[in-house]
Amino acid sequence: MKKLFLTILFTLVLSGGAISYEFNRCYLVEGPKELIVNSFDEQNLTEVYQYTINLKSNLITRLSILSDENYRNLKEQDDEFAERVQRHNTKIYEIIFIDSRIIKGITYQYLIETIPIKSVEEISIDLKNNTVSSKSYSEHDFTKKRVYHLDNMHQCEIGNSSNINGSDIASSGSGFFINNKGYFITNNHVVDGCTQSKITFKEESIDAELIATDQNLDLALLRAKVKPKDFLNLSNDPPEKLQKIYVAGYPFGKGLSDDLKFTQGIISAVKGYADNSNQIQIDAAINSGNSGGPIVDEDGNLVAVAVSGLDKSASEGIGFGIKASSVRNFLDVNDVEYSTPGILNFGMNANKLNSLLEKSAVYTFCN
Repeated sequence: MKKLFLTILFTLVLSGGAISYEFNRCYLVEGPKELIVNSFDEQNLTEVYQYTINLKSNLITRLSILSDENYRNLKEQDDEFAERVQRHNTKIYEIIFIDSRIIKGITYQYLIETIPIKSVEEISIDLKNNTVSSKSYSEHDFTKKRVYHLDNMHQCEIGNSSNINGSDIASSGSGFFINNKGYFITNNHVVDGCTQSKITFKEESIDAELIATDQNLDLALLRAKVKPKDFLNLSNDPPEKLQKIYVAGYPFGKGLSDDLKFTQGIISAVKGYADNSNQIQIDAAINSGNSGGPIVDEDGNLVAVAVSGLDKSASEGIGFGIKASSVRNFLDVNDVEYSTPGILNFGMNANKLNSLLEKSAVYTFCN
């Protein structure tokens, strides 16, 4: 489970305008008996909480928004719970995890200032199912032993957003063409659960057909009814440490801008997390939305597919990509044509590399 968690872990580093997203009218749907009042109908339980996700500040704010009438009704049935909701009107969580579907936050406070025992609450926001689940426990600083555990879940409605919407966070990523017949590669977790996958091609939204997936590699093959003039060659050379690489993609969807974005760095290791030989480690920045985007060498040949990065609060410059050799095997198994670099290589300057990536990389999203 830890391996799967880290395989899809993304960091949150933003500059520019605030990006926020609201979950309104959140009400308890399951949890301990003492927090559930079965005599209440949905009308009385709505508007208990509002969650605001701000990706610029890297924070989640939970606001208690009980109306006076709902507070009175709740107090009549469960006086202690009503007082607790009213007393803890606002709570702030630090975002510690994000991927194409889940955002996690954590907050804590010391129960007694002179004793190193803290109360910890973790929340997990499911952007596709519009739910917020939480778990709470107390933890000793030295032993890290959890004294108790409490689980709740809230069903929410989508609220207001600025600069970005739910689909931009929950179901978007990057991809790239591998031939002139409209076939392109992205990550499996980008399209997992999609009703209809799409790409932006020449400023138009084009439907894409899912051809094949590999959940272990986290790869997906799709086809759009377009004929791109440019596509990427898949490198035949094994990756090497200190090799210079470029990452192309759409971090945080189009919330920042609709322009293709680049980062650069080197290959840090030829194995991924937990000695995964299908991956490389790079020091170039990878954020949510880069998923499925190409990692290329100085000649524009595909070296790897961006898949994940470790949380920057606990690490710096640690990202992972799926090796081109694994992509080639995936395409061979599914009998799809692709190209590799020719024998003669005349090099590629920055302008040519930019042009190649602009025309071959795509913004991938779904309903």
